[in-house]
Amino acid sequence: MKGYHYFLQSMDKVMDFVLNFFAIYLCYYGVMLWNRPYFSLPKTEMILIACSVCLVSSFMYSYYSVYRPMRTQTTAFFLSRILFVNFEMVVLFTVLILLFRREAGIATYYISWLLLSFALGTLLLIAKKVSMMTILHNLRSNRKNVKYILLVTDSQEMVDSYMEEILKNPQFGYSVVGYVGNLNIVGLPHLGTTADLDHVIKEFRPDEVVMAFDTVRRKVITKYVSICNDNCCKVLFVPAICGYFRAPRQVSAMGNLPLIDIRSTPLDNPTNQFVKRASDIVISLILIILTSPLMLFTAIGVRISSPGPILFKQVRVGRNNVPFKMYKFRSMRVNDSEKTGWSHEGDPRKTRFGAFIRKFALDELPQFFNVLKGDMSIVGPRPEVPFYVEKFKKEVPLYMLKHTLRPGITGLAQIKGLRGDTSIADRIEEDINYIENWSFWGDIRIILLTPFKAINRHEKYVAHETAHAKRQEEKEKRIYVAGTSMRAKTDGDTMKEFSNESDQHEEAENNEE
Repeated sequence: MKGYHYFLQSMDKVMDFVLNFFAIYLCYYGVMLWNRPYFSLPKTEMILIACSVCLVSSFMYSYYSVYRPMRTQTTAFFLSRILFVNFEMVVLFTVLILLFRREAGIATYYISWLLLSFALGTLLLIAKKVSMMTILHNLRSNRKNVKYILLVTDSQEMVDSYMEEILKNPQFGYSVVGYVGNLNIVGLPHLGTTADLDHVIKEFRPDEVVMAFDTVRRKVITKYVSICNDNCCKVLFVPAICGYFRAPRQVSAMGNLPLIDIRSTPLDNPTNQFVKRASDIVISLILIILTSPLMLFTAIGVRISSPGPILFKQVRVGRNNVPFKMYKFRSMRVNDSEKTGWSHEGDPRKTRFGAFIRKFALDELPQFFNVLKGDMSIVGPRPEVPFYVEKFKKEVPLYMLKHTLRPGITGLAQIKGLRGDTSIADRIEEDINYIENWSFWGDIRIILLTPFKAINRHEKYVAHETAHAKRQEEKEKRIYVAGTSMRAKTDGDTMKEFSNESDQHEEAENNEE
């Protein structure tokens, strides 16, 4: 199957074309039968429209990488692109219908035909893609359709990282035959030194050669690559910086010099930036209108619960380390530690009403106005006060990467329960995961899940961590007690043996006498 990659890719495109055409054809007759007197096209014109839509769709799927190799990509990667392309196609053809089919009532039938066609087409394409990936993943997990890899390396650390990814993802279908190198690497067969590279490639015929070096001279690398090229073997490099930066790599060029952008993210794309900002404005306006009764109720409750302002304005660090004032309903008594004091469970500064609104995240509703101002986004990493930013950037690896985009009201970390006094390292892990894998549909998913995840998730997290720590402590105590008993038993047995030996020795001495 490895040798038929381009054939399979072509078949994938043809199948998408056929499925889309089938959906358009079927939905046309559905709409026509529903409104036969008003909506009917000559068959030739209908087929021409269907083919045009399918061709444009195929081009868009290729542009958005729907036909990339499926070996190392996730199902979500392809599904998000299919959904995004079909959404763009619906918008595009809706505009064309409104421009060129202005007859009374006719535009409605065309739009109905369009929406039904893309709804059915999307379902068919997703079913086909999921089926293909499932079949291929099962084959590779069962050691079929495997790619054999030869490593050329001098780094144990980089080999460990590479092997970790392969072992935890058997569906990738990779198998490492061994390594070539001048140093001893634990865990892999040593097939020879770098001087033997040509001989090893000829003997084992790997599908790919992966080079992983901490430091190596350009002249040496050029020599290794030439050997691989002479043997018609594909070459890949594991960059030495992979342990420090995890963002998707993007190769660009400065003249004839290739450059690797180690911080390339989906939101570097101006189109994605526009989509995110536009959706922030629209969604925040809608939510401000819908939650206005709750805001009024909360404002009255804050005013009655304790003296002081209704809104709590606190300086937080936003995009590109620019500070801004974040709005919240005040949930605590006015205090002097608001610049550095970090709220936690059982905080004595909280009022009773403040504890209630924090439990249901009502204190964060005014942040929709921060979103309108452009200080924040609906979805993104939560912002911190400057005091903790200075503290955490020295303690938590990659902490400052969260400031490359606008902070959010909710985020991936928040829907996973990482709110309040929870692990900063875990939160940053999820924030970076969000930044590296951003998508419009991912934002929608987080927004929809937030109401179900916001209530006391941090308390549940702390309770879970406390219970886990208690179980570990009890386990260690049992091990200690068992170990103590074993040592006591062993010491007792030893003393008994020593006593027996002494008695035997004494008896032998008596016999001699």
